[in-house]
Amino acid sequence: MPADSDIADLPGWKTAAALNGLETTFWRLDMDETLRSNAVLVWMLDRAPLWERLLDCFDQVTRVLPRLRARVLDTPWRWGWAAWQEDPAFDIHHHVQRMRLPSPGGHRELLDLAERVGASPPDPARPPWQVVLVEELAEDRAALVIRIHHCITDGGGLREAMAAVLPDSRDSRKELAPSAIPLPRAGTRAPRVRAMFHGQRSLSHHSRATLGHAASILGHLGRHPSRVPDTLHTVVREMLRTDMPSASPLLAGRSPQRRFESVEMPLGQFKAAGRSVGASVTSAYIAVLLATYADYHDHLGTPRETLSMAVPVDLRKDCGHDGNNVVGTAFLSVPLAAANLGGRIRAVHRFLQDARTSGMVHLLPAFAEFLPLVPPALLTAFVRRLAAGIDVVPSSMPGILRPAYVAGAEITSCLAFGPRGNSGCISSLMSHNDTCSLNVHLDPAAVSDLPAFADLLYRNTRDLLQLGAS
Repeated sequence: MPADSDIADLPGWKTAAALNGLETTFWRLDMDETLRSNAVLVWMLDRAPLWERLLDCFDQVTRVLPRLRARVLDTPWRWGWAAWQEDPAFDIHHHVQRMRLPSPGGHRELLDLAERVGASPPDPARPPWQVVLVEELAEDRAALVIRIHHCITDGGGLREAMAAVLPDSRDSRKELAPSAIPLPRAGTRAPRVRAMFHGQRSLSHHSRATLGHAASILGHLGRHPSRVPDTLHTVVREMLRTDMPSASPLLAGRSPQRRFESVEMPLGQFKAAGRSVGASVTSAYIAVLLATYADYHDHLGTPRETLSMAVPVDLRKDCGHDGNNVVGTAFLSVPLAAANLGGRIRAVHRFLQDARTSGMVHLLPAFAEFLPLVPPALLTAFVRRLAAGIDVVPSSMPGILRPAYVAGAEITSCLAFGPRGNSGCISSLMSHNDTCSLNVHLDPAAVSDLPAFADLLYRNTRDLLQLGAS
């Protein structure tokens, strides 16, 4: 396998820049429909944007985030780290399309369309993203459905690119700072991995010894490839110094199907609910999820004491920023029982603080840097097994906290649906200007009574807003 600095010497790789280990893993996992790493954003607009200006807007976004003009060039035999290569035939018309939503053109029909867009596989010959302008919604509104592969960037990187382009009034345009988020240079892997461990005094002697043991095991995986999924699972458990959380039996079903649900609310009132008990917006949002899942278990007559969660932690400030995915994960078994909503929010606030300060959060991304050395079929089996034990992945996506316009149309709210992997659900809290949305991407095999779950989500959100108003 060539080193990062040798990638550009391979035939056809003259313009290549390396994906990191996590991004390469996202790309390789697309061989399994269940693990497809498409994220979907839905921008609700007050009117249909001007078509030519819309094309121009997204062309500008690609100049701020150059990965949007690059395709993934995988290695021979799909072993080792993949690379970016500028698409020599890039055409914005291949990525931005328009369509009319069939009657009645309501919210449910829009989410159904977003589900289908999110399920579509990327074209490996082109940059892996797409925008669909949806016209003829109710009340003469419109929407943009944006599909972007997670190997391109995470929510923070996309938010920075959009904020650089979107003006704050209907007729104005923003001056660009091209390549604000450049492609990473080759040869940056080792410094990035070192940065993940720099100053992590919270890593115990056991954790450091386990990392050395894990590296030794990874170096000998080729001798017994059939044991890779079990071996990697064992290594991760040792790294965490605990058993991995297990999925609720009620939520253990898994399938490639998807269901999007979303609740919109005033951002100020949502913040007030967290402040009323001395906690953050994120704590309040996760408390709503926990209350919903507790009520859902009771609704189906199968009470549960805990819910398994994998909580993403943004590590950009620790590892440097090159516009790509740098995220840690805390695996937790979270109590479902609570005396009241305020007490639940305070409990969530405490366990989130503990999770974010754990040195183990930094350990897993470093481990992920070496996952491209695992044959794709075995990597897929490992990830499926690991994610099958996760009920919910609660993420929080930063939005643009000001008015924003795209091609003459005002963005009234933003919905965000992350890639679920093989977990039962990934949720997200997405803020925009003075609104926020709580969004869930559910597996219907895990949450079989979708109408009941949606109703409970609305009820618990309403209870939270009442807490903020009191």
